[in-house]
Amino acid sequence: MIPLLPPALLRRIVYPIYRGLRRDGLFPALAQLEQSQWLDSDSIEEIRRGMLRELFSEASEHVPYYRDLFAAQGLRPQDLRTQADMARLPVLTKEIIRREGERMFSTDPRRRGYRSSTGGSTGEPLFFRNDWESSPWRRANTIRALRWAGIEPGDRQALLWGFSLTQSARTRLLQALKNYCGNIMPLSTFDLSPRRMRSYAARLRSFRPHYIVAYPSALAVFADWCRSSRVDLPTPRAVVTSGEKLYLWQRQLIEDVLRCRVFDRYGSREFSGTAHECDEHAGLHVFSDLLHVEVLTEDGSAAGPGVTGEIVVTDPLNRCMPFIRYRTGDLAAWADRVCPCGRGLPLLERIEGRTLETIVTPSGKRVGGFFWTWLSRAVPGIARFQVEQREPDGVIMRIVPGPQWKSEHAAVLAEKIRETCGRDLRIAVETVADISLTRAGKTRFIISRIV
Repeated sequence: MIPLLPPALLRRIVYPIYRGLRRDGLFPALAQLEQSQWLDSDSIEEIRRGMLRELFSEASEHVPYYRDLFAAQGLRPQDLRTQADMARLPVLTKEIIRREGERMFSTDPRRRGYRSSTGGSTGEPLFFRNDWESSPWRRANTIRALRWAGIEPGDRQALLWGFSLTQSARTRLLQALKNYCGNIMPLSTFDLSPRRMRSYAARLRSFRPHYIVAYPSALAVFADWCRSSRVDLPTPRAVVTSGEKLYLWQRQLIEDVLRCRVFDRYGSREFSGTAHECDEHAGLHVFSDLLHVEVLTEDGSAAGPGVTGEIVVTDPLNRCMPFIRYRTGDLAAWADRVCPCGRGLPLLERIEGRTLETIVTPSGKRVGGFFWTWLSRAVPGIARFQVEQREPDGVIMRIVPGPQWKSEHAAVLAEKIRETCGRDLRIAVETVADISLTRAGKTRFIISRIV
């Protein structure tokens, strides 16, 4: 077995040399972010306004789509000083990005980008460009957030993520080298069979990770299997969940089995990290010294504290392909308090999931993830579940039955759904052998196929 690299060696020697050779300014960026997080909210707001002014000025001059949009709205970059001013700009959607194509890209020859993509919940990929100059800031922000969980560069990381199990030999070799130099042990969510999970448990006991990064649905399945099979796991310093909504029952299960705290992270391929829990666990701090985040209700107005709305992000870091007031499709609510940690970064009370992960009743009521996860525990014997809406007046609830499942439980579930969603909603409860994962290796608890 190849010996593990000492975290101190990576943190103090290998990583600094690597960053120095790249000359990308990561360490100065990290120092600035470590300082700005402790500023008061007004000072952070002033930092963000300066970044936005530069973004609007450059986008209106060098990006064809925004040049035409500003002209059509009769706006100049200097007109956009307040949130009310920004609301005069329409939101940016994935459909607009696909339609406009290269008109979304900066014509400034100084701006260099790299191609990236996100699959999204609909399965239709979105291709975009990220700014090379934004990379050190995003990496520095990740390091800052992990420090909130007591993690430093070079610490051993187990990564339970959507890795393909069928890669070319060259890809596997390059990835293995990268993982070794980063002290990362990858575990694929594409196979969570009992045999594979037993192997993962043995590898974790040998590797003894300082922290685990995982999809919450996959780690919950693994933790539940370990508990029921009486398989012991080493205790890491922390678990970081990302890529999906973290439900309360998942947090409680993971913390019980791994005997450490869970730190929830919200982000996307477009922007990387957007919000993260600190060690107070009072909500998710929004990285407002890097990004401008809005939460909008269905009529486009700003949502107040505690009110669920869609997250809309403006990214001052990406000048190569600016995202200005971009609809993420994710739902959240602002908190009405200041975090006891003392950071000036604002708090999201909770991440609710995605707009495509709510069931809409015939009366127009939206029923989100909390109800369905609660429902899955209203009767015994549900190992896994999934709710799908294909038509406005009907839903299908799929159940992977466990040992305690009884056929009469289906009628109980249907009645509880009617009590919350209304009598005019058609309900089908089906038992299935398995529920397929997405192409990214995630479990989708709620699927809406209606607009």
